[in-house]
This record gives sequence, C-alpha cells and structure tokens, in this order.
Amino acid sequence: MTAANTNSRLTRQRYRGFVYGIGGLAILGLLAGFVVDQHFAGALVYLLGAWIAGGIAVLAPMWSEATLQDERDWELHNRASGILIGISMVLGLSILPVLYVLEAGNHLEITGVVSGVVLTFSALFLLYGVCFGVAKRRI
Repeated sequence: MTAANTNSRLTRQRYRGFVYGIGGLAILGLLAGFVVDQHFAGALVYLLGAWIAGGIAVLAPMWSEATLQDERDWELHNRASGILIGISMVLGLSILPVLYVLEAGNHLEITGVVSGVVLTFSALFLLYGVCFGVAKRRI
C-alpha cells in the first residue's frame, strides 16, 4: 500500500467526491427527466455526467501526483470483476442452453428481447476474453 500525497490539491477524498458526486447528479438528472416527462433532457444530463465523471475517474490518476488509487482499490476491482463474470457465467451457462433446447422442442419461442440478452452476454464474455488475453500478455 502506498501513502497518499497530502501536498497535492486533489486528495483521494476529493477525487472520490467529484467522481461519485457527479455520477450521482447524473443519475438524479436522469430520474428527474423521467419524473417531469423530459426524457431527452434527463438522458442528456445523464450522458454529460457519465462522461465527466468517467473522464475524471480515468484521467485524474494519470495527471495527478497524488495517490488517488492504491492496491486496495485494484484488489476490490479485481474481486468485483471476478464475481461479476462468475455470476454471469453461471447464469448464462445454466439458462441459455435450456432456452435453446426448449425452442428446438417447440416449447418456447426466443423473442427479440431474449436474443438481445443472449447477444449481450456473448459480447460480454468475448470482450472479457479479449481483455484477459491482452492483460495476460502484458504481465
């Protein structure tokens, strides 16, 4: 674990406050847009907030001299990613083949929504495999 640089203007708490605060405002803007029936404006607020929060989250650790992320954050990120992929894989491998068997037996029709879910899961695992391969080559 590395110590945080306290001489920098951007501290770890301020960095997290910016990222989570802007992200929270973006979500509230989206929800407010739905409540007042201004979906486009809400989505636009959400889009801008997500880009700004994402940009700060990615760029601030690169440009700041302060330690904004440490080994604890990377460990949490790796564990959360592993849990997400594990849950997705268990659900995907236990549900998707059953759907195709039921469709082949004319007991179920796979609709466009289900096809979209299948394609999304497939793209997620393909992207994970590519990212894993890239990460493995770099280490």
